[in-house]
Amino acid sequence: KYAPKEDGSILPLRFSLPLALFGFLIAATWIDVISDQLVNVLEFIGVLLRIPAPIMGMTVLAWGNSVGDYTTNGILAQKGLVDMSMAACFAGPSFNLLVGLGCGLLTQKESLLSNDGLMISLGPSVRKGFIFLMCNCAVTVFIGIWNKAVIPKMHGYIFWAIYFTYMAMSAQDLTM
Repeated sequence: KYAPKEDGSILPLRFSLPLALFGFLIAATWIDVISDQLVNVLEFIGVLLRIPAPIMGMTVLAWGNSVGDYTTNGILAQKGLVDMSMAACFAGPSFNLLVGLGCGLLTQKESLLSNDGLMISLGPSVRKGFIFLMCNCAVTVFIGIWNKAVIPKMHGYIFWAIYFTYMAMSAQDLTM
């Protein structure tokens, strides 16, 4: 229930709620600090090994960012919460994109409200990534409709093939 005191009595909600929020804030701060330092170390390793930043982003950083989702969604599916797991596969990245872009664009609101608008330049790997993402979503919807909302195991291999094709094409752009 609420945090118990040493004598076994329960701490009132008016004290436990601020305490829980403070604990959440401290945990989020530590996660931010540690992840920032981890990204700095990985960036340093990329510079040291002369690995281009986009390749580091498409591989090591992207995989590291996805491990939590992978394990959580896998556990949800194993516990029989397949619908929740599938929804999280799409809702998590969508939330990150929409909130991340929304917060980023809010900092540029003066540019957005001007007559010129905000000029955004997308690199070729980002454009290709968007195209592959749209293809992946279209294939998923098509297979889901075709198989009456049952996605076969083979679809996982299709995901991998799309991803590695994207990686190969993006890496080829960087070497040119």
